[in-house]
Amino acid sequence: MNSLKPIIILLCILAFIPSNAQVHIGQGVTSPDDWVDYTSLGIYVDVNTSACKFKTTPHYLVTIESITNSGYHWYTGGVPAIYNPTPTGFRVYLRWIDHPSDLPSIGGLGFPNPLRADAAKNRGWVIRWTGIEQRDCAPGSLPSRTIETSGNAFGKTTTKQLDQPEIKVSPNPSKNSIEIMVSDMTLEKIEIYNHNGLLLLTSSIKTIDISQLPEGNYIAKIYTETGSYSKQFIK
Repeated sequence: MNSLKPIIILLCILAFIPSNAQVHIGQGVTSPDDWVDYTSLGIYVDVNTSACKFKTTPHYLVTIESITNSGYHWYTGGVPAIYNPTPTGFRVYLRWIDHPSDLPSIGGLGFPNPLRADAAKNRGWVIRWTGIEQRDCAPGSLPSRTIETSGNAFGKTTTKQLDQPEIKVSPNPSKNSIEIMVSDMTLEKIEIYNHNGLLLLTSSIKTIDISQLPEGNYIAKIYTETGSYSKQFIK
């Protein structure tokens, strides 16, 4: 398949778990030359997403458009349905809608019926796609954000670490109480969870009495006006 090189945007963001949760987003567009005739029913295109390096099968979102503004793709059906999704690609089928395949043309447009790959090519039809892969998603997380971008599928990749708020739990470990210290943010609420994700304590002040908790590992989920963050501590 002679696809245009897809524009890749990989965005790693954080959810809430002890290990960093990440969401990877890959985007791209096919070429009008990629369409293939499918029996006597319509056409299809195989979309190659291998440049995104998804590790699991992502959630794919697709749209159809005409890059030459030649239009008439609204006469078609098949998008946004996808077939055979894998980490490296998927397939989209396309056909004319509301017209039996034995009709010689579509209305007064003179298009061949069934839909043929040449018609899609001449009209500049492409599939624009987005793949969303989420990993390690669960309640509670350490704040960490990274953005990776690439100009095209084979371009240079750069990584930038975004500014993170300074949040501390002190003392850590602690036997009797802990203090949540945040910088340049207004503290709204603190929740204390055990390692099984069970909510044990809730506080609206930064000093929390943990003397009644058994020894072990805990997670403090800290809510501020800018978002929520998690920190681990030990008693």
